[in-house]
Amino acid sequence: MIAIRVPCSSANIGPGFDVVGLGLNIYLELQVRIDTTTTSSNVPLNCKITYEGVGAEEVSLIADENLITRTALYVLRCHNQSAFPVQTHVHIINPIPLGRGLGSSGAAVVAGAALANEVGNLGLSKDRLLDFCLMIERHPDNVAAALYGGFVGTYLNELDPEDMARKEIPLSEVLPQPAGGVDTGLKPPVPPLNIGHHIKFRWAKEIKCIAIIPDFEVPTAEARKVLQVEYKRADVIFNLQRIALLTTALGQSPPDPRMIYDGMQDKVHQNQRMHLVPGLEEVLKSVTPQSHPGLLGICLSGAGPTILALATENFETISQNIKNIMERYDSPESTSGAPKKTSCLVKVLEPAEDGMTVFRKPESETSQVPAGPRMTYADAGVSIEAGNELVHRIKAAVASTARPGASAEIGGFGGILDLDAAGFPRAPKIVSAIDGVGTKLKIAVEMNDHSGVGVDLVAMNVNDLVVQGAQPLAFLDYIASSKLELETAAQFVESVARGCREAGCALVGGETAEMPGIYTGKEYDAAGAAIGTIPHGQKILPDLDAMKEGDVLLGLASSGQHSNGFSLTRRILEARKLSYQSKAPWDETKSVGESLLTPTRIYVKPLLKLTEKGLTKGMAHVTGGGLYDNVPRMLPEHLAAEMDVSTWSVPDVLSWLKKAGNVDAGEFARVWNTGLGMVVVVAKERVEEAVGSLKESGEVVFTVGTLVKRTGERCVLKNLEKWN
Repeated sequence: MIAIRVPCSSANIGPGFDVVGLGLNIYLELQVRIDTTTTSSNVPLNCKITYEGVGAEEVSLIADENLITRTALYVLRCHNQSAFPVQTHVHIINPIPLGRGLGSSGAAVVAGAALANEVGNLGLSKDRLLDFCLMIERHPDNVAAALYGGFVGTYLNELDPEDMARKEIPLSEVLPQPAGGVDTGLKPPVPPLNIGHHIKFRWAKEIKCIAIIPDFEVPTAEARKVLQVEYKRADVIFNLQRIALLTTALGQSPPDPRMIYDGMQDKVHQNQRMHLVPGLEEVLKSVTPQSHPGLLGICLSGAGPTILALATENFETISQNIKNIMERYDSPESTSGAPKKTSCLVKVLEPAEDGMTVFRKPESETSQVPAGPRMTYADAGVSIEAGNELVHRIKAAVASTARPGASAEIGGFGGILDLDAAGFPRAPKIVSAIDGVGTKLKIAVEMNDHSGVGVDLVAMNVNDLVVQGAQPLAFLDYIASSKLELETAAQFVESVARGCREAGCALVGGETAEMPGIYTGKEYDAAGAAIGTIPHGQKILPDLDAMKEGDVLLGLASSGQHSNGFSLTRRILEARKLSYQSKAPWDETKSVGESLLTPTRIYVKPLLKLTEKGLTKGMAHVTGGGLYDNVPRMLPEHLAAEMDVSTWSVPDVLSWLKKAGNVDAGEFARVWNTGLGMVVVVAKERVEEAVGSLKESGEVVFTVGTLVKRTGERCVLKNLEKWN
């Protein structure tokens, strides 16, 4: 089998002249198998196509219509091969929403050229593949970024008149035409040598790219149609200056927000396309480095409508604010019918430095074969090949979590944490935690969406560390299934990496296990372990001796159900005859499954700030057992927590579950978090300072109660009738 991975690419980070592109680590993938035992085929052009991913219903599975295979046929026919080898099966895996400006066409063209190179045994270099790609995709920034990866600049060479004539041949003369028309692609023009050159620029490792992807398309033709034929000289000069400015500034560490933000104000493309993307103008006015620390710049991705925001921190706050603005506007595609609010997908991406990559699994040959059928590990249900492919798939995501003392490289036997290099010359206290996600995974399997449950896994562990005052440093994960599903496992580990970045810890290792007979179908289980440290001389929380009557309890809002109580949740849904695909009764903009898969909030960075300032005496992570079981874990024996349930908001999903399941108020407070993911003890005189710090970090904070002298229960909830 041949596996081909091509990063998507975005253009307008550069100057808006189709010169600079960025290859990002969201991949278009091809899995290619050739049946060498077949001597004839009734499949047109010897190629069978299957497809999974976004927009599957819109993608042609006919070889001379699909852009990937049409490109491959062009390259093959330039080398006197009129069709694919008999019989070629190309399985396309595409997570890139089509028509969203994430460089999907450029990635498809590169994938097609690579496909031809492999199945035709052509031995073409990447530079020669670029020539073939540029005959089809006339924008060098997109294809160069997808081909070479990273932050890439391109330019087109001066060609002699004969070569220029070949390069300018209409696409209808280059690509094979669909069945029913004249196949002008049988003897296509061979591209000139060295049409374009490229150079890779540096990219500061702390810069991440937040992609906010709306659920509507802006066709490339429409985006090009709005561009002017002539431009003001000052605007063109400004955009030329951006080339020199941005290609240097984005490689400097630490990055300069003002320089980058100013340098991303495209005056040639973006201002012309502003009206095509509802909400973009408001985003550019209200989301700036001054209003959102960590932000470096905002631009359209290619033709749009995807918005790219470069940032070094506060990714969740920045992305959520842009998403909120976008979702206030009606989708342009709703003009023909009833108005429909835009919804957006958010991804935090990094440069894919390797660019297009190809993996082969050579067939092993044995000189002596025993009698009877040949048996393999795969026959027993275990795929070593899938495991190896997974390592390649997740390397970039894991590497993105590197921190001093932990390189976040995978492939060795174990993960190493160098405490000295991590900044702890005197031995600190090591704090460890281990936990799982629970039956929330069943919903992820049902929805075939594993992009958030890895965050849950990290959150369940690191939130347990931070309540003791520990800074999470390292994380390890474990996935067990009946059969390793590459896409599922890769999505999961990539979401684990996202959680690690939010928590500031490195993903240093993990394990996958295939256990047919223990698990069935697509079911899997996951567990994780986190390791943290408390600096030498710093108190371990909770500080029981410092707690006293009158200390104030602050509650930090949860993001929803988090990762507990799902067994009861599923039972309630079943009783109410609701599937995960049903519209959520508590949120009509989402399905039941989408809403329930909202990841657990990670509170590490805001709470570490409190700890560093000495503003907290203790913290409780509200997980299984709810308020009743978790709040007492941080209290001394002589004190109790008295909390007024009327002082905080209960998420709509939890309110609905309580009502739909007729759950008693006391049981409600023991099964779910009721809206509080963390409860923090603060001295009365420092409440204002603590609340200010938490709000500055983006937390929603409630004053929920006080510590009182214990006379009975260790957690007393007042005004429970409010929940009824």
